[in-house]
Amino acid sequence: MFKLHLRPLARRVLAGIRPRPPLLTSARRLGPVDRRRIAAKVRALGPWFHNMNLAKGVWTHPQPDGAGPDYPAWRWNLIKPLLPELTGLSCLDVGCSSGFFSLKMKELGAAKVLAVDHGEQVRAIEQARFAASSLGLEVEFQTLSVYDVAGLNRQFDLVLFLGVFYHLRHPMLALDALRKACTGTLLFQTITTPHQPGTYEACPPAGKVHVGLRSAELNQPDFPLLRFVEGGLDGDTSCWFVPSVEACLAMLRDARFKPERMVCPDAHEVIIRASCV
Repeated sequence: MFKLHLRPLARRVLAGIRPRPPLLTSARRLGPVDRRRIAAKVRALGPWFHNMNLAKGVWTHPQPDGAGPDYPAWRWNLIKPLLPELTGLSCLDVGCSSGFFSLKMKELGAAKVLAVDHGEQVRAIEQARFAASSLGLEVEFQTLSVYDVAGLNRQFDLVLFLGVFYHLRHPMLALDALRKACTGTLLFQTITTPHQPGTYEACPPAGKVHVGLRSAELNQPDFPLLRFVEGGLDGDTSCWFVPSVEACLAMLRDARFKPERMVCPDAHEVIIRASCV
């Protein structure tokens, strides 16, 4: 039986109490003219998905619409304990959006950070580049699909793959590409079918690998499954499927990742830390 622990932060998240947005410590104390310039550019590049502090008093998405002003603060607080020591590492952020997680990795000591995005947020890379320049952080941003990551012919100690999986038409192709690029740790996050929230200090191992077509195991609640979405999911037509937690673990294993630890902040999300096999 695997131990399930609800840590204080997880309890706060489950209770709907969100931590305040984290300040990017690289945010500089600029004069009023520079702050107004940055604020004007933030408005021109909007809307932003990530709420970031680019200068004292200047936030990219303080409004309550969209993901809200507390995003990605609350997710960062869940992800940070799963990260390895970043000093000197090479990092890849796939689906970087406005760039918050990429910038935090660089801020925490990563030697090189490459961030890529090729989604529905058409100005994401432009936003991310502006955020990096405003903060004085050297991060490389490219418009690139996850399927093309293997073609970079580069390898990374740490790969972030957050909020992308369920948007993919070809999920195993993407995981295979990530495995070619990853030499150390993968942080994987996705929405899921319902499950019990909490923190698993060790991921459940594989169940029975071989089953029969008429086996009752195929209909067991813990058998890996993907629920295909033919239309939209809560109005979002970019979602192709919703996986179970067991399916996420099984697909990662099949792509030669070893799931080590996972956090389920609510009944419909999982964050998994995996290493390369």
